[in-house]
Amino acid sequence: MAELNSKIKFYLEDKGKVFEDEELNYRLLNNSDGAGTFIHKWMVEGVDKPTDEQLAAFESQADDWEANSPSSADLKASAKAKLMAGEALTAEEADTIIL
Repeated sequence: MAELNSKIKFYLEDKGKVFEDEELNYRLLNNSDGAGTFIHKWMVEGVDKPTDEQLAAFESQADDWEANSPSSADLKASAKAKLMAGEALTAEEADTIIL
């Protein structure tokens, strides 16, 4: 089952938005009450907050994306190797670096 944030990514892209530009325009929350993670605040301009049914339509696409995305540990290892070799990092690798 895909993460809520992954389904939101594809929902936003379907609505013509750039996910990276909108990540700060919504908030997810998990109250640890067994109900799971949900959209707590939605402030994406020009796009209505998605329903559960709308997000479910992106389940398969989000599952595939998650399965084919490199893990954080892989990105960190790749970034370290490239830095040591003096090579340029990808944006994803650079995002793993804490300054």
